[in-house]
Amino acid sequence: MTATSTSEIHGYPLRPEGFLEPLFPTPSSKRAVAEHLLEAPWLMRASELEERAGEAAHVSEEPVTLEVCGGLTEVVRSGAGRRSKVLEVLDRWREVKGWWEEERRVDRVVFRVLLSGGLVADLARERSGGWSLVGVVD
Repeated sequence: MTATSTSEIHGYPLRPEGFLEPLFPTPSSKRAVAEHLLEAPWLMRASELEERAGEAAHVSEEPVTLEVCGGLTEVVRSGAGRRSKVLEVLDRWREVKGWWEEERRVDRVVFRVLLSGGLVADLARERSGGWSLVGVVD
């Protein structure tokens, strides 16, 4: 994927040529708009993300628990009850967004980790002290 400037993104046509409002009156028009957007140079599928390139397919935030067992940290997905060992911390950063809206504000530390089974996931340590799964690298 090549770097794209903000002006290129803003200059990209919002809809395929010949489409007027409403965009989705039929299933075929939904497909045409989706195919149009997939041609955008900055848009990519999760399957196209490069390993350890800082790109993640975001998932619905899922609360998780971290437990230390025998010197290893395990991520426990509460809904599925699945456990995965943290094999390596690959990266770490602070994520701050929506600070101007109290109910949507995000301020957390995100850890990109390699889990047993080869999954690379983004785990966030929330200000509340809890943990969430916030991304998975495809």
